[in-house]
Amino acid sequence: MQNVLEISNLVISKGLPCAIYSLPGDDKFTLVFQNNSTTNKIEIIDIKSASGFIIADFESAQTGLARVIKPDNILNENDNFENVVAFLSTLPKTNYDNYSENISISKQDYIDRTSFLISKLANNELKKVVFSRVIPKNLSKELHIPSLLRVMRDKYPDAFINLFHLPDEGIWFGASPETLIRINGDTTYTEALAGTKSVDDNKRDIIWTKKEKEEQRMVSLYIESLLSELGISKYDTSGNNTHIAGNVAHIQTIFKINTASLIEKEGRFIVGLHPTPAVCGLPKADAYLLIKKAEQHQRRYYAGFIGPWQLKTSDIDDNKVSELFVNLRCAELGKTKINVYVGGGITASSNPHDEYQETVHKSKTLLSVVENL
Repeated sequence: MQNVLEISNLVISKGLPCAIYSLPGDDKFTLVFQNNSTTNKIEIIDIKSASGFIIADFESAQTGLARVIKPDNILNENDNFENVVAFLSTLPKTNYDNYSENISISKQDYIDRTSFLISKLANNELKKVVFSRVIPKNLSKELHIPSLLRVMRDKYPDAFINLFHLPDEGIWFGASPETLIRINGDTTYTEALAGTKSVDDNKRDIIWTKKEKEEQRMVSLYIESLLSELGISKYDTSGNNTHIAGNVAHIQTIFKINTASLIEKEGRFIVGLHPTPAVCGLPKADAYLLIKKAEQHQRRYYAGFIGPWQLKTSDIDDNKVSELFVNLRCAELGKTKINVYVGGGITASSNPHDEYQETVHKSKTLLSVVENL
C-alpha cells in the first residue's frame, strides 16, 4: 500500500515541484505538489495574496522574490492515493539529479576568515556577522527519501522536517529549529534564536556565556525594533529559554503578537525579519555585504525561509496553515553526495576555533541521519 512518503518519491521521479513536511511536534507528513513543472515567483511584500509552499533563498533579501509551489495537490497520510497514482503513472520519468557543486573551504581557511571577521567586529564596524560553510559528503548509495524523512522525524521531533524539489534547482532537505513566523488564530508568533552549545544525553544543563547571551540580546532587540517600526507596541515575550535541537542548544525568546495588529503588514514583517540576525548579523545590511565578500560559496536556499502559507490541508475544516521557518540544518541532495550548510554567529568576543567547532556540531544534525541510513 502506498503512503504519502512513497508518493513524494514518485512525484520527484516525475520532475514535478513538490514539498513534503512535518510541523514541529507533529509526526504526520503533508505533501504539496503541482501538476506542471513551472513554479511561480511572488513579491514577498505581497505574500498575503499567495497560497502554497513558500521557498525563499538567501538572495531574496535583495531580490524580494520567493518561489511558490502551487497546492494543486495536497495529500495527508490517511488520504486515498488512487487517483494521484493514476495521474502520475501517465507522466514520463525524468532525471531529477540537479545537484550543483559548491565551494568547500578547509578548516584553516575557515578559521583564518573567522579571525578576519572578528577583527572587523573588534573595530566596531559591525556587532555580529554569521559566517557559514559547506560540508560535502559522498554517499555510499542513493538515499531512500521516505526512510530519510522518517528518521529525521523520529530523531528531531521539535524541528520542522522538510524536503522540497524544484525541477531546475534540485532537492533540499532539513530539520530547522527556527520559526520565522507562525500564525495560529488570534496569535502570531516569531522568535529570537541565538547562541549555540553542544549537548549530549548525559548533560542537559546548559550554562550560557556572556558572548552567547549578548548574541541573543541583539536578536531580540532587533525584533522589538522591527515591531516598533510597524507600529506594534503590544506583544508578549517569553524567555530566555534553552531550546534543544538535536545535539545543540540555543537561547530562545518567543514573541506573541495579536494577529489583528499585523493585518496588511504581514509582508512587511517578513521582509523585515529576513534574513534574521541569527543567520545574517547586525546591522543587517552591512553584515549581508560582508557575508558576500567573506564567503566563497553561494548560500542558495540555506538561511532563506520555507514553509506552508495559507494552505488548507484538510477538506474537513477551513483552517489554513501559515508557518514559515528559517532554512537551517539543511542540505542539498544529489544521487551520490550531499552538501550540508552550516554557520555560526560571530561577535567581537568569538574564538575562531570554537566557531569552527560549532559548525561541526551543527552539521551532525543531518550527517548523523545520513550516515546511519
